[in-house]
Amino acid sequence: MVGNMLGEGYEAYDRLPDAVFMVDAGNRIAYASAACEDVFGYLPGEVIGVSMLDLLLPEEQDRTLREARSVVACQARTGFENRYQHKHGNAVQVMWSARWLQAQQLRIGIARDVTVLRCSDPSASQALLARANLAPHEKKVLRLLLTDATEKQIADQLGLAVSTTHSYVSAIFRKFGVRGRAGLMSLWLRSMKIDTHF
Repeated sequence: MVGNMLGEGYEAYDRLPDAVFMVDAGNRIAYASAACEDVFGYLPGEVIGVSMLDLLLPEEQDRTLREARSVVACQARTGFENRYQHKHGNAVQVMWSARWLQAQQLRIGIARDVTVLRCSDPSASQALLARANLAPHEKKVLRLLLTDATEKQIADQLGLAVSTTHSYVSAIFRKFGVRGRAGLMSLWLRSMKIDTHF
């Protein structure tokens, strides 16, 4: 249904490391990409028809509703953060980029899990690095992967070829057993056992 409304190419959303959502004017989820599982713990099919508000921590609902109204008022918004209850019980801090699609009457949003960026527990991160047995360059790439730097920006910062950086990124995902950045951040979060109330 959503695919027909948006035209060709929406399948590409499933290849993105961040979760893509399409939400109707009543805040019900009409579409969720595959990375929904990495960020929130839910398969896309589990959240279709569910209100986004039901996934939020209760204290986040009012300001999230205000933000949603701003998006529906035809404002593209970037950088809004709020917290959701992960399927496994922990809180997930999410940064959103969103806009209203007038023709489809849907709010499209890209959700990036930034929980790990809001926590500083060096002992936990060192333990996770030791478990993964990363090579020295992989460790450097990993630290930048946990930011919003693109692979090209990571390559530039480390003085590497983009193709070499991509190989490191793929190896890191493989060693941690994740599909992408969102899964990597979720794994990082679970290993640190961040308190759900921060």
